[in-house]
Amino acid sequence: MPFFRNKDSLSIYYEDINEDPKNFPIILLHGQASSVIFFKHQISFLKKKKYRLVPIDAIGLGRSFKPISIKLKDHLRETYLRDIEDLLKHLKINEKFGILSHSLLGGMIAQLLTKKHPDKVKFLILLNSGDLMIDNDIRGSFWNILPYNIRMNFLKIAENSLDDVLDRTIPFIKLALKEASENQEYSDPELEEIIEEEIFNMVDEAKCFDPSDIKCPTLIVGGMLDNYSPLTFSERLAEKIPNSELIAIEFAGHLAPSQIYKEINNYIDKFLKEMG
Repeated sequence: MPFFRNKDSLSIYYEDINEDPKNFPIILLHGQASSVIFFKHQISFLKKKKYRLVPIDAIGLGRSFKPISIKLKDHLRETYLRDIEDLLKHLKINEKFGILSHSLLGGMIAQLLTKKHPDKVKFLILLNSGDLMIDNDIRGSFWNILPYNIRMNFLKIAENSLDDVLDRTIPFIKLALKEASENQEYSDPELEEIIEEEIFNMVDEAKCFDPSDIKCPTLIVGGMLDNYSPLTFSERLAEKIPNSELIAIEFAGHLAPSQIYKEINNYIDKFLKEMG
């Protein structure tokens, strides 16, 4: 199995499929609590098209190194983004590449990578994505507790009612965190303060995040039945990213790339053919 050591000397799992330098490279970025296995149907399809495919497992997920303990406020984005950049150097991919991503975490990392290296990214594919960064246990627990009607209009609701939402969810978040992190020792007031700070930061980040400077061709695919990353998120991205195309699939949920992969792959194939 291919691994490389990141800057912390931790093993990061990746794959390099059709590694001939003549093949155009596509980086595959999975979402929270996922791994490269999620893209198996896209990998199988694009492999036949002779693309060079480079999926990577984020630290702590899939077959990459899993830390014994993770601090509550640790964010996955810093290491995920850095490890992708280091992997590109490790594989000597110096030319332009494309990005195929899924979910809120994978999609946001893809957007951040594109914004940071606009001259390197030829195209961007965002499946079931958005502009919220769910990249640690606090944010994940909070988001998983919220009902769909709040998620769908989350930023609007957060402008006026975030305190009310937190009052109703903090007891459940604390319970989830204590069950998942037995070694974390915080008093209830300390834990509540950390949760509130983290969720307010998440909202502020989303309000400030501006993808309008992403100029490369971008395919955005959302599902009308997506409860985790509602279609409104994909619509918001399509409004902000100038050179983007939105595909809204009627009977598709958050796991559409693995459940209705033939339809998803057809949209990806059409987009890539139009790219030439």
